Amino acid sequence: MRVMAVAPRLIGRGLVAGLLSLGFGLAVAATGAGAATLVKASSGPLSATLAPSTHTPKVNAKWPIVVTATLSGKPAHATAVYDFLYDGAVVGTGYVKNNKHFSFTGHFSDSLVFPPSSDGEPLTLSVVISSAGHTVKLDWSIKSHT
Repeated sequence: MRVMAVAPRLIGRGLVAGLLSLGFGLAVAATGAGAATLVKASSGPLSATLAPSTHTPKVNAKWPIVVTATLSGKPAHATAVYDFLYDGAVVGTGYVKNNKHFSFTGHFSDSLVFPPSSDGEPLTLSVVISSAGHTVKLDWSIKSHT
């Protein structure tokens, strides 16, 4: 598993978090019932949920998430992409298992690892799910800590 690196850079007069490299590994075991909140969204017959474990992942530790998708109530054959946003602007895109065409049926589990350079940076993870011509974005605010 590679590590996602976040480093600040100046653009104009504002500070924007730039993602220098992204890397994700598929988790072997599914996440337990630790997530207190589910993020839900739908577009037509496509419904998806994101179950993150916390808003404050710890630096250099696996941060588990679980994503599910259904199409007309049945497990969806879908694709997933991660967008990382800083102040509403996409500053990086990542792919599950570093594969631009990652697809799954029904659900997948993943673990992200945030490096020390991401400490304290306010980001939004947006998991973008697409299936049968429909797209759903599942947003979750995060701020890693040591």
